[in-house]
Amino acid sequence: MLDKEIRYSMALLFLACLTGSDIRRKKIPIVCLILFGILAVVYLLTTNAFRVERCLWDMLPGILLLALSAGTGEKIGYGDGMSILILGLWTDSFFCLTVVCMGFCLAGIYALLQFIKGHREPIPFLPFLLAAMEVMLVCG
Repeated sequence: MLDKEIRYSMALLFLACLTGSDIRRKKIPIVCLILFGILAVVYLLTTNAFRVERCLWDMLPGILLLALSAGTGEKIGYGDGMSILILGLWTDSFFCLTVVCMGFCLAGIYALLQFIKGHREPIPFLPFLLAAMEVMLVCG
């Protein structure tokens, strides 16, 4: 149980570290992505939880989002896809996919409200991921 708590805490820390930059600059620092990605792999290796096929499966939501980013001309940013890829390493594919779906719902509600107000600017996605993960941890 402690392993799961550590992994989810690191995932929360990861999203919290990136959210401020995503809100202010609409950019996700590559240094943080690399750092938390390396930390995830090192953690998995040191706890004997690293399995290539499992890691690929856990990164699948991020891989799909990266493909969606490429297919839409980066309407959804590559940084969002990379963040979800790393989030999957810290959590697991099902939890990650659930957080992403909930994040999309929250972002969609916000976008609709902004559209009604007449605002049509890009919105950061990671704050909604962070909120979705917090909801999942509190309610799940």
